[in-house]
Order: sequence, then C-alpha cells, then structure tokens
Amino acid sequence: MSENTPGQYGQQGNQPAYGAGQAYPSEQNGNYAGPGTPQENPGKTLGIVGLVCSIIWPISIVGLIVSIVAMRKSKKAGMGNGLALAGIIIGAIGVITGIIAIIIGVLAAGEIAGLVEFCQTAGPGVQEYQGQQVDCSPYQQ
Repeated sequence: MSENTPGQYGQQGNQPAYGAGQAYPSEQNGNYAGPGTPQENPGKTLGIVGLVCSIIWPISIVGLIVSIVAMRKSKKAGMGNGLALAGIIIGAIGVITGIIAIIIGVLAAGEIAGLVEFCQTAGPGVQEYQGQQVDCSPYQQ
C-alpha cells in the first residue's frame, strides 16, 4: 500500500486514526476530561453549602470557612465560583453582626444586672436610677 492509497475502512495509508497519539489541550495541564466533556468545578458543591451556611446566622462562621475552601478549590482548577464568593461576603457580614450582637448583649446584661441590684437596695416604688425614673416594684424579692 502506498502513502496516498486508501487503506482499510477508508483511512489514508500510514496515517494514525483521528486523535491517536495526539494530546488534547486539556491533557497538557493535567485536567483531562476527554474531548467535548465539560470539566466539573471542584468547588461548586462546597460553594453552595458555604452560601447556605452563611445565610443561617448562628453558623455563619462555618459558612464563611466552607466558602473560602470552595473558592480556593475553584481557583486552583482555574474556574470561578460566584456562589462561594457570595458565601464569603454574607458569612463575613454574619460574623461581624454576630460579634456586634454579642457585645450589645453583654452590655445590656450588665446594665440590667446593675438595675436589679440598685432596685433591691433602693426598695419598692419609683426610684431615680442614672437620671431616669424607674419602677423598682417588679425587681423586689
């Protein structure tokens, strides 16, 4: 058979079949998924989990951490992850508001404790506490 005469099944003689021995562009960077196969974003599922956890206020710190991990996985694969970015933003806001709420709660608890102590020593009835009239009757034992 010569080089220009057709071989079996219509192939040209001495030419490799389509794609045989040739590397696809995605093989060269180590992310081979085959021809025409879209690559899955490795941080997509974690991005969704992180966003959901970020929205739920008591566990927003968990959502923030999971979203950061998802973003790093996606970036390492050369892909973006909008859900992880949203989880990072919402998680950070949740953590900050949680810290502020804890500080306000501690300050309010201290103020209430001071009012109760004042009313127990001042006696029943309306008393003046820090320039305001306070009814101390509910705080009596």
